[in-house]
Amino acid sequence: MADPASERNSSKKVLILTYYWPPAGGPGVQRVLKFVKYLPEWGWEPLILTVKHGEYPALDPSLLKEIPEGVKVYATKSLEFFSLFKRLTGRNSQAPIETYILNRKKAGWKDRLFAWIRQNLFLPDARLGWAPFAFRKGMEIIRREQPALIFSSSPPHSLQLAARRLARKSGLPWVADFRDPWTEAFWDKSLARTSWAAAHNNRMEKRVVSEADAVITVSNGVKELLVKSPRQHTYVIPNGFDAPDFSAKKEPSPGFASCMPDISPPPRIQSGSSRPLPL
Repeated sequence: MADPASERNSSKKVLILTYYWPPAGGPGVQRVLKFVKYLPEWGWEPLILTVKHGEYPALDPSLLKEIPEGVKVYATKSLEFFSLFKRLTGRNSQAPIETYILNRKKAGWKDRLFAWIRQNLFLPDARLGWAPFAFRKGMEIIRREQPALIFSSSPPHSLQLAARRLARKSGLPWVADFRDPWTEAFWDKSLARTSWAAAHNNRMEKRVVSEADAVITVSNGVKELLVKSPRQHTYVIPNGFDAPDFSAKKEPSPGFASCMPDISPPPRIQSGSSRPLPL
């Protein structure tokens, strides 16, 4: 394995596409944020391309302090499906969008209409409106910064479409990172798609997975669902923890009980298993 100290002397730039970035909260932002923290130790200077004022299910402004000093962050606008949804259904425009809001069984006609539009016209997901802006800004960054690599982390999987266009246009190598499955995800299977929409969604997934120079997933379970046949360019980098985040934590005092409820929507895909991991 290469020595991180020697890698610093030959720093290269990597353009990172991520929708979830501070002040976004939740688990989706953590993986990329930690990659950005440690990539410089291996000779890579991260350039962040993200969305401005994204529709996030959770907000955590405290994560802004964890962005490493000096990291260049480029944020661009987006045509947000959920912004339109909230406006036309009378919801609070400033409130975070609820997870799985369009999957509810009991819904009014407006919600059902928006659910159909989302499931069949906004493919592969509701954040599709960011893809053209991400592509345009990404090309500007590539011309200005001359990165050596494109790295894209999803969901939302629509950003992989922008990364694919950037790779094809620029000729740069491209690494696609998947924190969740695409068409095989349980929430995707629960959507009432037309046969055309389902087929188109499958084609997009196959193009992204086959054209990326390398594919990364968080577990063997996700890898099995994402890649239908073994490929040498597919790798598993599991989610972990950052030791400094816990170095100052104190041990619980005697008699103190803690509880960690499972808030993950079942079923979740665990490493090496397709069954939920019991707590």
